[in-house]
Amino acid sequence: MKKSMSLLALLLLASFAPGQSDGFIREGEGKSRKAKDAMEGKAPPQLQVGPWLNTKVAQTLPALKGKVVLLDFWGTW
Repeated sequence: MKKSMSLLALLLLASFAPGQSDGFIREGEGKSRKAKDAMEGKAPPQLQVGPWLNTKVAQTLPALKGKVVLLDFWGTW
């Protein structure tokens, strides 16, 4: 009885384990979806920002590779 309960619990847990898919579902349809698919796996565009905080020199993506970067987005409308 104890073995069958353990087997049942194991099967139950296995049914919730992720399969081959990581569960990622991209949002959007049509042209929006195709545009997002086209960007996947490609390098991001160069940052066109200013001013940079805590540095006197504008940074580039290659210079920031491997570092922690905090992006502070503000919008006004």
